[in-house]
Amino acid sequence: MLEFSFTKFARLMGRFHLTEKENPKCGWVNSAVFLAFRGTAISMTAEDSDGQDYVEIVVDGVARNWINLKKGVHEYIIEQGLPDGGSFLAPPAAKPLRLEYFGDSITDGAGIGHPHVLAEAPHLDDGYMSYVGISARMLNAEYHTMAICGIGVWQDAVGFKQGLPEHFFGTLGKGTAPWDFSRYIPDGIVINLGQNDYSTPIDDEAYIAAYIEFIRVILEKYNDPYIFCCVGTMNNNYLASVNKVVTYFNQSGNRKVFVVDLGLIHPEVEGWGGRYHPGYQTHYRMGWELASFISANTGWELLKRPLIATECVF
Repeated sequence: MLEFSFTKFARLMGRFHLTEKENPKCGWVNSAVFLAFRGTAISMTAEDSDGQDYVEIVVDGVARNWINLKKGVHEYIIEQGLPDGGSFLAPPAAKPLRLEYFGDSITDGAGIGHPHVLAEAPHLDDGYMSYVGISARMLNAEYHTMAICGIGVWQDAVGFKQGLPEHFFGTLGKGTAPWDFSRYIPDGIVINLGQNDYSTPIDDEAYIAAYIEFIRVILEKYNDPYIFCCVGTMNNNYLASVNKVVTYFNQSGNRKVFVVDLGLIHPEVEGWGGRYHPGYQTHYRMGWELASFISANTGWELLKRPLIATECVF
């Protein structure tokens, strides 16, 4: 069995706690480990805190299967019965464009793969195939994702005054080790927050002020990124407030802040996901619309659909 080293053979995407470099820790959706190898099988050893997390296995660009992690430390077979080989290779190179996404359960991919009547089915949630993963891969981009179900900018879905911005400075969220912002400087920021803020009574001005402050903090930490403020798709009753946020920055001279209206779920065409969340069809449409909007306003290339089938080589 070949000995694996994270520092030598892996590339990480997402916020990882790296105090122990050979034992990286992650907690955000779409956190990823990239590696390349030749061999007939590959396994991993992972530790999970509660036995409710899932790892999606992608081989040669094909999402193969889910692994439900068990509580504690366990070994898992990732793939077996592959062609002969026997070495780890240098990891795939990072993509040239960097994006970062902030959002709630939609950005998490919650509800994407299960029927509306099945409210909770975490094994059928899918961040990789959410609009986040779709839009980032259409733009050939690396992507970090910070998303929490039920969260907002100013308040959560039940009206408690807590928002995603307070998690921005922690590697794994509020109260965790500080994130080293020099490790990942995005070219573009996507924010999709407001659906939970506006699911309960709210002070519009408080929401607008909190949103403006969040963007100010982002601009202080990063080097003049594009910022795309999304609205939709479970409700869009906060569109007017988001327009005011974007207008504030545009009138202040920053023309790199945009509103992206992703509309609402079209259930007769796209169906429902779990508990009124968008399903796969809506996420694909959202990802395509978002990537197209970003490309049109930045000049960043949008990947074309392959026209000729290519052979997958392991």
